[in-house]
Amino acid sequence: AVTMLHDHVTYERGVTMMIWGDRLLNAADMGGHEWESAANGTHPAVDMIPRDIIMCDWHYGEQEKYPSVPFFLSRGFKVLPTGWNKVEASNAFIKYAHGLDHPNMMGHLFSTWSGKKDYLEWPPVKEGLKLIKQLDGKAT
Repeated sequence: AVTMLHDHVTYERGVTMMIWGDRLLNAADMGGHEWESAANGTHPAVDMIPRDIIMCDWHYGEQEKYPSVPFFLSRGFKVLPTGWNKVEASNAFIKYAHGLDHPNMMGHLFSTWSGKKDYLEWPPVKEGLKLIKQLDGKAT
């Protein structure tokens, strides 16, 4: 199903496909819970889908390491780590992913899951953008 949708989106529409990566992660290998990775056997599909799909790898809690990021990178995917509502957790994810210094690391995707109107003033976005500028050696 993913490949069929990919072919439609990519070849017929001419756009890049992005998907949430959680169902492609084995919970037993990732140490995550059933919401951030798959405990139902869907994870082998990661080796069956096109590599030009951008993997949006979401984790909303603060962790020391995020093993899903190097996992997706090692499979040849471009990765957009995705945080949510906690500044500390989002910044930890940004720092970890930035530290991998991999050509397929695309940056960071901020998700809000709400109808906020001024996204640039939302604390995880505002503080995350400052951190990204700092890590990239640019003035804030």
